[in-house]
Amino acid sequence: MKALSTLVALAALCAIPAQAIHAQSAAPAQASTSTPACEGAYNILRISEITPTGSMDKFLAAVAAHQAWYVSHGYSDVIFAAKIAERDPQTKTWAYSDKLVMTYHYSKGSVPKSAQDAAWDAYVKLYNETSSIKESHMNCVPAAGLPASLK
Repeated sequence: MKALSTLVALAALCAIPAQAIHAQSAAPAQASTSTPACEGAYNILRISEITPTGSMDKFLAAVAAHQAWYVSHGYSDVIFAAKIAERDPQTKTWAYSDKLVMTYHYSKGSVPKSAQDAAWDAYVKLYNETSSIKESHMNCVPAAGLPASLK
């Protein structure tokens, strides 16, 4: 009986067209580099960790320079940092982290490479000198949830 079950299974496998077997291992389609449509605005949410040679103050200066770059170049983007509260497992008390910080970057679109100038490079350098990105997520925020300046 076991031999009959094995033969039936082998016969079923032989009946599958070769293209169906190879379809699973075919190269994936070319990934799109454009973002999907968004009714509202995009938000890039990042969790960054302050490096041993960085500080929260320097990181916040990078956030301010980041926002200033967008304003000075005529973009309506809204960029800000938010403190992350952590609970001490021993004392059960809450305190803001001095090592982790969350940033929000609301945007209606992307910046062309050609617009990225010395001031752009300066704020990116400041981020790189003070932090490392632990998580980064892009999402679409509906118009009702946007900062007032983006509505």
